[in-house]
Amino acid sequence: MKLNLFKRSMIFATFFGSCLCIALIVASLGTQHWVDARARRLQNPAESEGRISFGLFEGHKELNFGYGWRNHDLSIKAGTHPARRWAWCGTAAQLAVSLAASAAACVLAALASAARVRCQPRPLLLCNCATVLFCLGAMSVWLAEFFLRLQHNVMSEEDLANTWSSDNTADLGLSFWLVVAACISAFINNVCILIAMSDAPELDATAPALEEKVNGAIMLY
Repeated sequence: MKLNLFKRSMIFATFFGSCLCIALIVASLGTQHWVDARARRLQNPAESEGRISFGLFEGHKELNFGYGWRNHDLSIKAGTHPARRWAWCGTAAQLAVSLAASAAACVLAALASAARVRCQPRPLLLCNCATVLFCLGAMSVWLAEFFLRLQHNVMSEEDLANTWSSDNTADLGLSFWLVVAACISAFINNVCILIAMSDAPELDATAPALEEKVNGAIMLY
């Protein structure tokens, strides 16, 4: 009985892990800090300064030529987003699948932990595995774009014509690390599920043995 309660507790713990995954992925999609970068004009690097931050869909750029800050918005709709189309589209699509898998895992964890009959944790394991795989896929796509392009340049052609440069000043922002945290949370869910699954055979073997002993004692009387 205690083992059964422990198994259900481990599965129910994945409910909170899945909720955390959902919150982290939604936050990563909604924030504008997938990449943070600084910029300087090659003509007057001591007097000029620039700050650029952007997410998967929108961002913000502040440039100071030496006589005040000028603000600019970055957007995929306006065609001013620094990342190429395949990068933000591939990353966002895989995060959407991860979000759906986390939502399904959340529902399955609640149903499995509340069920009176023996629950089957394999669908829950598959959902969390999908969350991990698609989070890793989204991270891989973005990292490829970052190392191939964004770490060298996040400036527009107009900015480059004005001798702005952001070479080797870009860093992965908080939004990216939120996806890493969601991936870790889903992986911990898988560990909890595997612990619960490893406990299942012991329960199946113990219950019939106990029932057989009880029947034998009744027959003796």
